[in-house]
Amino acid sequence: MTAALAAQPTPTPPPSALPSSRRKQRGSRRLPCKLGPYTLFERIGYGGMANVYLARQKTELGGHRLCVIKEVLPELVHDTRMAEMLAEEARITSLFRHANVVEVHDLGRDGDSLYLAMEYVEGFDLRELLRRAAAAKVPFPVTYSLRLVGDVLRGLDYAHRRKDESGAPLGIVHRDVSPANVLVSFEGEVKLCDFGIARAGSVSGVDTAFQGKAGYMSPEQARGEALTASSDVFAVGIILWELLAGRRLYKAKAGEPLLEASRRAEIPELPSRGLPEEQALFSIVRRALARDTDERYPTAAAMLRDLEAYAAKTRMLTSSIHFGAWLTQHFGKEVLSERRGRQRAIEAIERGPVAVITPIGKRSRPANGNAVKKSENHTPTPPTQRVVPLAGDRPESPPSGVRQTRSSDPAERERRLAKKRRKALKSQGGSLMKVAPREASEGGYAGAILLLAAAMVAGLVMLQLTSGG
Repeated sequence: MTAALAAQPTPTPPPSALPSSRRKQRGSRRLPCKLGPYTLFERIGYGGMANVYLARQKTELGGHRLCVIKEVLPELVHDTRMAEMLAEEARITSLFRHANVVEVHDLGRDGDSLYLAMEYVEGFDLRELLRRAAAAKVPFPVTYSLRLVGDVLRGLDYAHRRKDESGAPLGIVHRDVSPANVLVSFEGEVKLCDFGIARAGSVSGVDTAFQGKAGYMSPEQARGEALTASSDVFAVGIILWELLAGRRLYKAKAGEPLLEASRRAEIPELPSRGLPEEQALFSIVRRALARDTDERYPTAAAMLRDLEAYAAKTRMLTSSIHFGAWLTQHFGKEVLSERRGRQRAIEAIERGPVAVITPIGKRSRPANGNAVKKSENHTPTPPTQRVVPLAGDRPESPPSGVRQTRSSDPAERERRLAKKRRKALKSQGGSLMKVAPREASEGGYAGAILLLAAAMVAGLVMLQLTSGG
């Protein structure tokens, strides 16, 4: 460290330099909502400078595609440095076409909002994946750790070797390699994202010391020195150390900022895991985390060669298919179900309002809450039913113009039938025989039929007596 740099006061680190556990969660938009041509429907991440949303975009052919929107926080929208960082990220990543690097689609403004649209990787970032694995007590297999770190090194090697249109090396350094910027899909793909503070060429200065996450900084980056590709290799070494140890590498002392621990870069020995030839693996990690850049891997490709050789020798090679199947089995079903549900809701909203049919009337319900069916449980009062008034009450006379219905009393019907029979006998010349009507309780319709038969027999007897006399 130079004397001039040591004499300068240590600036206060911005929120991005703080560990994620100590950051205050930022407020977000009320979802779903529109931002330019995108419909945001789920916040999937946040940081000290931006919120990250899952969104849908309608294509020119009428289809839809999912993408990720990184929207700058409202308080930073008018910061010229933030606009420059997003523009630099869009410019750099627009040159990338690699399986292990996230593609950037668009850089735009919508009113006071500044955003970046990127490729969507359906899965988790490594930070979230490890958090879920710890909560579910699911061990992260070493074979998948080697696969994941190898893919990160492939993406870094591609970015480090990228050249401009004239064929000159760009000298890109990512400067923020950390679990939050390593995306893992349910297909087993691993992609490196967030080149927002990447720089083409060696850059030095105190201001650059706090660009990145302190827990994954090389000692030279924490001191604000010029950086090369080996600084990114150091960050990958931290990720591999933590995957093998199952804990964080840097630990700040009481009252000390984490940045000081990054400057010291004290690397403890890894605990034994009982892995085949594990000392060979540990030596790879130690070389990646060497404080002296001359002793460290100079490039990502150099570290990748040693890591692949160890995996092949110990038969710890695995495919992205097996890795994706493991991720889906343990973490994918619930996440994919929830996300598909939100996506279907957004599709319904985009199709427009639905028709609402309001019923004209409601079925009447008794006090017990059960609807009454007219054809089953309810018998309406017949209009011919005879109502007998209580003692002391006078029956009301029907209103004028209303025709009175004949009574359906069985006794009254029998009296009418007897009257008709007497008229019939008289018309035939026979003697009249008075038949007393019977009450309905003495036989009902059966009694009426017997009375009719008896009357006919009596009539025949009288005719024979009369003719015989």
